[in-house]
Parts: sequence; structure tokens; C-alpha cells
Amino acid sequence: MASGPVTRRRLIEAAECLFAERGAEAVSLREIALAAGQRNTHTVQYHFGAKRALVDAVFEHRMAPVNARRVAMLEAFEAQGRGGDPYALAEAFVVPLAEMLGDVGRPSWYLRFCVRAAYTGDPALPARPSGSAEEEHLVSGVRRIRARVEEALDHLPQALRADRWALFASSCTHALADREHRIEAGPHDELTPTPVFVAGLVDAAVAVLTAPARASTLALASGLSGPRA
Repeated sequence: MASGPVTRRRLIEAAECLFAERGAEAVSLREIALAAGQRNTHTVQYHFGAKRALVDAVFEHRMAPVNARRVAMLEAFEAQGRGGDPYALAEAFVVPLAEMLGDVGRPSWYLRFCVRAAYTGDPALPARPSGSAEEEHLVSGVRRIRARVEEALDHLPQALRADRWALFASSCTHALADREHRIEAGPHDELTPTPVFVAGLVDAAVAVLTAPARASTLALASGLSGPRA
């Protein structure tokens, strides 16, 4: 019989897969228990209580190691004098997430979970962590990256800086989610090696951050005090 921690992990990983494929709003706790090999369909409630707590557990299960890796990379870049280097910042954002990608025959689902989390209409599946002090071990790395990006883009109006960050983060996450799907579903013969894909994604992400703003764009944004819809 599996121990409590083992059962909990199985439930988290089963939920991650189902949420990624169908969205949290379309998945029942009973389905998650069955997918995790649990005959007692009340196991999820026993370990997590409600779906929201399970969603949070999926996020923490993956983001705690991702954040630790980001922080370590950022500190190494700072020690090298590269704290403000756009390539270092893009690597610190992309590489820890890319390390979550599975391999052919051993797929992962977390990146697709993240994308669904950003667009679902289900209030049980938040688009991002709230940023509370208790979640510092999940978000401190990305906060540091964003602060550095803001410094690098201080020549742009605030509204454009906000849009650049959103485009950077979204395009990286979506590209990784698409890669994750292709690793699972194929066609595998069209996949470039993962190190090549990651290097190219970092280059493209830096291009998003550092693209010059046209005078006409600056003129349009000059009257805005902040991001607008």
C-alpha cells in the first residue's frame, strides 16, 4: 500500500495531467482519484479538501524547484556581473521551465497546465499566484527577473514596459507548452534537439525584450500613465 506522501504525489501528478488536457473546470475529483490508481474516490478530499487546494498543490509541486533554480541562476549571473544582461534574464526565465519538459515516451504536462491556468474561466484555477509572502518560495525568482527587465526598459513608457513583460512571459510559456505537446503527440521527427530549441527560444525572447520602439509607438504611449486595456 502506498504511503501518504506517495499517494499525495500521485494525486498531484494525475491532476496536473487531467487539468492540462481538459481544464480544472472539466475534471472531477473522482476522476483524479481513479487516474491516480485510488479505489477510494474520496481520497482527494482526504488529502486536499477541495479542488482549489489541489490546484495550488500542483503549482507548488512544480514551482518550488523551478523558483529555486531561477534564484540560483540569478545569483550566479550577478556574481559574473551579468545581472542586467537580457540574455541572462531570459535564460533564468526559460531554462528552469524547459527543464520540466519531458522526453519522447516520458511526457510532461506542467507547461500546458500553466497555459490553461492563464485562460480558464474557472475561479478554482487561478491565472497566477497571488504573490503573498507565503508564496515567496514560488515567485521570488520571477519577481527579480521582472524587476531587472523593468530597469533595462526604463527608457520606455510604463505601459509599454508592462506590455513587453507580458509578451515576453506569455510567448516563452506558450512556446514551451507547444513543445511539451509535440514531445507527447509528435511528429517527433520534426523536433529539434531540446538544447537547440531552448537556445533559440532565449534568443527570440531577448528580441522581444530589446526590440526598439518606433517613434509612432512612443507617441501613442506617451499620454498613458500605465497599462490600459
